[in-house]
Amino acid sequence: MTGFKSKKEMAMSKMADLDYDIEQLYIEGYRPMSIAAQLNIPVEMVYDWMESINVAETPQDPDELSPFGTINS
Repeated sequence: MTGFKSKKEMAMSKMADLDYDIEQLYIEGYRPMSIAAQLNIPVEMVYDWMESINVAETPQDPDELSPFGTINS
């Protein structure tokens, strides 16, 4: 073992880092367009990541999930 990574290993490592960065920005509440701009990547990559982990584009309003209706109803 030489200690050097192959191009494939380096690319996979970069993708894992990118997935982590997208996830952290998403958790912090950034929208897909903002995440893409901050990471200098196409917004499609953010949407693909979101689809791969099955998350909604926008956080759901807790009132929408309430069996008692919304506060304004």
